[in-house]
Amino acid sequence: MSARDSSAWERLTAWQPHGAVVFGSGLATVPLGGTVEDELTYASLGWPRTTVSGHRNRLQLVRVRRANGCDLRLALACGRAHGYEGFREEALEDPVRSLVRAGVRRLVLTCSSGSLRPGIAPGNVVVCGQVVDLQRPPRGAEPPRLRVCSGRRCTELVAAIGRSAATVGTYVAVAGPQFETPAEAAWLSAHGDVVGMSAAAEVRAARDAGGELCLLALVANRSGAEASHDDVLAAGSGLAVLLAARLEAVLAARWPDVRRAG
Repeated sequence: MSARDSSAWERLTAWQPHGAVVFGSGLATVPLGGTVEDELTYASLGWPRTTVSGHRNRLQLVRVRRANGCDLRLALACGRAHGYEGFREEALEDPVRSLVRAGVRRLVLTCSSGSLRPGIAPGNVVVCGQVVDLQRPPRGAEPPRLRVCSGRRCTELVAAIGRSAATVGTYVAVAGPQFETPAEAAWLSAHGDVVGMSAAAEVRAARDAGGELCLLALVANRSGAEASHDDVLAAGSGLAVLLAARLEAVLAARWPDVRRAG
């Protein structure tokens, strides 16, 4: 990681975001009614920079104009680094910890994921109440489960996204970077509903730093079926449209006071 640029940090803290969103592969989008008013590179913030396509290494400061006159200020992290790129867990946690230090308490994490259930199809969104962390060596017989948010909040988020497109489930975090074989997908299905290669370090960091969060796993493929990263990015373009339309509703469902923020 590079050293943090004091000017970039001052621009972020002066923005005083009402919330932040971390986007997974191919998911970066600006909410409907939003305008990008500033953009900071991850390098200027001292954050780890990924070389994986579909991650732009930019933090956008976005203003969403609302009819009630109370504009919503957001920090949108367009991409993330991954453990399989050689980054230590501390580096993966740093963006979330930095956002909390900058005053952000509301964090929406998004991930492109693979479905482990026949009833969860590509194009669906899984609101994750917990993460099964298979990225760390287990200390006991069972992998750790990281709590994200309560069942009631998850149900409210499903309603905000749309019940025809969303459901509640559990995210399984694996090391990657390879996609799962059919045998691995069958084994993983005993632990959760969707699988991906991120989120665990960010969930842990957010909870440790005092941030509140939700995790949306956007389903790009079926785990165990033949797929490529290009396929994930292609699916992500459609999922990003859904995010753009529903992000403000997601924030308001998770944090009702956002409706009055301004």
